[in-house]
Amino acid sequence: MLASRRRQAAERGIGLAEHLTPAVTAGDPRLIESLVANLVDNAIRHNHPDGHVEVTTQTSGTQVALTVTNSGPVVPADDLQRLRRPFQRLAPDRHGRGDGHGLGLGIVDAVTRAHRATLTADARPEGGLSVTVRFAQISQP
Repeated sequence: MLASRRRQAAERGIGLAEHLTPAVTAGDPRLIESLVANLVDNAIRHNHPDGHVEVTTQTSGTQVALTVTNSGPVVPADDLQRLRRPFQRLAPDRHGRGDGHGLGLGIVDAVTRAHRATLTADARPEGGLSVTVRFAQISQP
């Protein structure tokens, strides 16, 4: 999935880095793929030229975590909870392209809840977000 987003990021002048380690969880593969795609697409869309996106997976104790961090405009911390609801966006001209419908984090939130996972989103002081989804780890045979 990340390979298909690399061209899109490059066209917008955004670096895409990945730090992936095995992180096995149970769940609906299509929904989890949708979750990852929405996080990466948002990180690219709501960024700026010469920005960056970093995708990380890791295992810690009984959980696996996916974190997507991006540069971009400053996001007011007060808006983070609202952005998890469907059709919620910051100012329409915020990123100058008018693309997106305000569904990305709403979809991520719904998939997270359906998998009994946890979602945290933090506004970065320098701009952009860091979004982490923590799933229960399953043992590999």
